[in-house]
Amino acid sequence: MLSTLFARRPAVLDTATWTPDGTTVVQRYRGAVGEREGAIVLVYTADGDRGTSSFAAACLGCTYRAASSSGRSRLTEKEAADLANTHAAGCRALDRGIPAAPDDDQAAKIVRDRLWGLRMYGTTGRHPVYLSDFHADRVDLQRPAGFIKETMLQLATEEPDFLAARLNHSGTGTQFLVLPHPPRT
Repeated sequence: MLSTLFARRPAVLDTATWTPDGTTVVQRYRGAVGEREGAIVLVYTADGDRGTSSFAAACLGCTYRAASSSGRSRLTEKEAADLANTHAAGCRALDRGIPAAPDDDQAAKIVRDRLWGLRMYGTTGRHPVYLSDFHADRVDLQRPAGFIKETMLQLATEEPDFLAARLNHSGTGTQFLVLPHPPRT
């Protein structure tokens, strides 16, 4: 009985040093709410497949996520840092701690939802999918690139009218394509 009373508790991770699985945090900004410390805003990068690094910003106090500029181009580290700093200065959210990691089904739903968001209305072409398309989701997803790829392979098998997988042009790896909406009848 006494052994359970004085049992060591697992160390609680601090949001000021936490790094979501599958990311590399390069900068952190902390907001202020009056005299209290506010939420932390992370600037991070993750595995990509486009040859250049792109970055994202995410607030651990509210739902703020940014992975592209207003022109839909990928963020550089400086652009992500500027957005994070601006958000930290204006956000009134308090630190909510480390977000709970979703179970595999919830994480797979995050991947599917992102793919659905890439599906364009009114087009007939296939839209290529890149790992960097998931940068804004990485804090919520908390999974490495391998999980994203496996989930997309499973979706390509289960829903071939939604997502296609084919051998990359270079002959190595798999390229994923979100298929257009079927024509209305």
